[in-house]
Amino acid sequence: MASFDAGGPPQSISFSENGTWFASVVRGQTSVAIWDLRKMATIKVLEIGSPVESVHWDYTGQFAAIAGPGCVSVQQYSKSSKSWSEPFRKAVPAKDVQWGPNASSLVVLTPEGGINVLGS
Repeated sequence: MASFDAGGPPQSISFSENGTWFASVVRGQTSVAIWDLRKMATIKVLEIGSPVESVHWDYTGQFAAIAGPGCVSVQQYSKSSKSWSEPFRKAVPAKDVQWGPNASSLVVLTPEGGINVLGS
């Protein structure tokens, strides 16, 4: 068991498929913290630039889908270069986001309760 200080009330958390990382969003923040459970520490803070509502890993643990009222973003971790990039960003207001089948699309819940499918 462990305790993590996220710096405020959690809005969303998501564990990577391999169970070694998790992503967390603090209510009212514009960033996502990536935590390494083996090191018991934050290893990366992804600044999105607008408020974040939710985060979800894909099945590979290399892509994090991030939703907020300003955009939907996908952040990618490259194991070979040990670096992060943003291969996808769309100015779609979102309350939540989930990966579609085989992570080939993103299913977005809009603030009004509508559904948008991005990709595929």
